Amino acid sequence: MKTTETTHVVVTYTSEICPEVFSTNPADGEIIAWGDAHPVAWKIVTGTRSKPFGKNASTYMGYQRNNLPDSALSRLRTFRSELECSGCRCESYHKFFSWRARFTMDHYKDKGFRGGFFQQFDGTYNRGCAYLDYTPVTLDEVVARFVAWCGLPFPTCAVKIDGKVIRTYDVPRWEPDRDRESRRKTGAR
Repeated sequence: MKTTETTHVVVTYTSEICPEVFSTNPADGEIIAWGDAHPVAWKIVTGTRSKPFGKNASTYMGYQRNNLPDSALSRLRTFRSELECSGCRCESYHKFFSWRARFTMDHYKDKGFRGGFFQQFDGTYNRGCAYLDYTPVTLDEVVARFVAWCGLPFPTCAVKIDGKVIRTYDVPRWEPDRDRESRRKTGAR
C-alpha cells in the first residue's frame, strides 16, 4: 500500500479595521481590502448614524441587518456597489443613489451628521421619498438634490424630513380631476 500526504493551504482574508470580519473567498478579500483602505466605510456600515447605509438601513436585505461579521461584509459590498454605481442600467436613476453614497462617505465625520426620511409633498399626497444623510451646513444642497431627483410628474409643494415640513415652495396645487377634465375637453391624452 502506498500513502500520500497532501497539504492544503487555506488563505484567509481578515480586516485590519474590523478583525472579526474574515473570509477565505478571494472576492471577499478584495472587498475587505477596499474597506480597510476606506476605514470610514466600515464605520458607516457597522454603525447606526447613517439612515441609508447604517447596519439597520432599509437599503439592505433583511439578512444583512444584524451584528454578524458576514452581514457587515455584505453591507460593505452593497455600500461600495452604490458608491461606484456598479451595474447601472439607468444612469439618471443610479446617479442620485451614487451621489447619496458619496455624500455619506464624504460627510460622515462632519459635525451634526444625521439622516432622515425625505418626502416630496405635492399639496395632496406624499410622492417621492428616500432616506438621505445631511448636516446642518449641507441641508440646502441635499434638499435641492432630492427635489431634482423627484422631478416630474408631480409638483413639489413641500419637502418633509421624518414627517416634518422643512421647505415649502410656491407652486400651483396639482389637481388630477381638473387636469383630466381639461384633457377631455381638448381631446388631448
